[in-house]
Amino acid sequence: MTKIIAYARGKASALTTRVRVAVSNQRGDFYISDAVKVIIAVVLGALLLAAITLIFNGTIIPRITEVINSLFS
Repeated sequence: MTKIIAYARGKASALTTRVRVAVSNQRGDFYISDAVKVIIAVVLGALLLAAITLIFNGTIIPRITEVINSLFS
């Protein structure tokens, strides 16, 4: 039983040390790279949405309207 308690204390101590090191990290590289990835994703999403909107408004919807009007004329 003593071995199990000593093992658990060692693991808890190692985990505590890892958490302290991670929290006290002052570099900020991780956050900057994540922010850049999010900004890139938002810009690409906006461009894709704009392209799809132009395609639908310029090509697909007028063609559908023309076909529907020719069916009921």
